[in-house]
Amino acid sequence: FTGFLNEHESLYLRQHLPKSADILFYGGYDDAVRLMLGAGAEKESFPITALEFTYKPEYTLRHRDFLGALTALGIRRDTIGDILTGEGRTVVFVCDEIAPFLTAQVDRIGRIGVKLGYADTTCLPEPEDTEELLLTLSSLRLDAFVAAVTHLSREKAAGLIKSERVTVDHVTVTEVSGQLREGTTVTIRKYGKYVLTALRGTSRKGKLKTAVRHFQ
Repeated sequence: FTGFLNEHESLYLRQHLPKSADILFYGGYDDAVRLMLGAGAEKESFPITALEFTYKPEYTLRHRDFLGALTALGIRRDTIGDILTGEGRTVVFVCDEIAPFLTAQVDRIGRIGVKLGYADTTCLPEPEDTEELLLTLSSLRLDAFVAAVTHLSREKAAGLIKSERVTVDHVTVTEVSGQLREGTTVTIRKYGKYVLTALRGTSRKGKLKTAVRHFQ
């Protein structure tokens, strides 16, 4: 098994490993973003533990709060998988080897007290750090999409792309006229990650109606 891979690493390996290789990508649940690669492995054999942090619902803890607190303990990033934040409950997927250390050491995230135990993965939190955007686009060109989600002009959006601040499906691109499709992931530095989740026809003026999921 590898450690947890980011989206770009997973994509690279999928593209370059032989199609006949007996490998599986898995992150602890079916929709995971950060994945381990296992050779000759089944899902049940992956060395992944789901830990549950519970706290008072009136406190708001974000993905970055958990990641910052855990890495401050000296834990490598590749031992931490997805972090699913919810109201009063967050589930973090980690390598088996660090789970006992965390359960023994962690009782606070920032200034907020937490209780830590093992999670029921049949009931995972719905991430709160996302929002659905309904956008009308002039086209599916990358610069048009970036301009719409950032509320910038097409010229300034093109500047972000040309300055290598935009990735499409986890690969840095500099071509402003690239065409997007349903399911494409666009990440813009300092703005967040956006997934073009659905194409919903055209408006009366011939513009494209789209649904976009924003990961803040």
